[in-house]
Amino acid sequence: TTLRRRTILASVLATCVLFAYWGLFTWIPGFLSAPLEKGGAGLSIVRTSGFIVPMQMGAFAGYVAFGWLADKLGRRPAFVCYVLAAAILTPVYGATRDARTLLLLGPAIGFFGTGFFSLFGAMLSELYPTRVRGAGLGFVYNIGRGCSALAPWTVGYFADHYGIGTSLGLNSAFFALGAALVFTLPETKQAE
Repeated sequence: TTLRRRTILASVLATCVLFAYWGLFTWIPGFLSAPLEKGGAGLSIVRTSGFIVPMQMGAFAGYVAFGWLADKLGRRPAFVCYVLAAAILTPVYGATRDARTLLLLGPAIGFFGTGFFSLFGAMLSELYPTRVRGAGLGFVYNIGRGCSALAPWTVGYFADHYGIGTSLGLNSAFFALGAALVFTLPETKQAE
């Protein structure tokens, strides 16, 4: 049925973007503090927090801007803009070793890599009729959360073999896949 198909596709979408999110943001402090020879940025663990705060400020701005952008463009186009920007920025960030560049990229990666969450729940819940909306969203989102629990381990595994900066690029593929998958779901901008 249509509802079953939407549930499967939405679950895969949630899994992809949550995998990308957790794989990226769990490992950014480790990337920043890892030595250069292990693929990290070579910053001290104390200095790392100075890079995370601007990133979180960018995330807050991303949350605020996403709602406005989604109202103007539609939910799918806004979602695609955010996750594709995150897909592009993630490997650039992982390949950067210059502290100034990392500091400048941090707010952008926070903005795009987390901002889509501000409407993600509404977008997915509107795929369901009102009577099952909460259950539908809860099921889909938590399938994604459960599967994405493997993200920190997966990125860590690849970091051991290819360096942490390179392994952050794995998350880029999941962001990009999420951008493609959202087109398998109906636009919900005008949903009642």
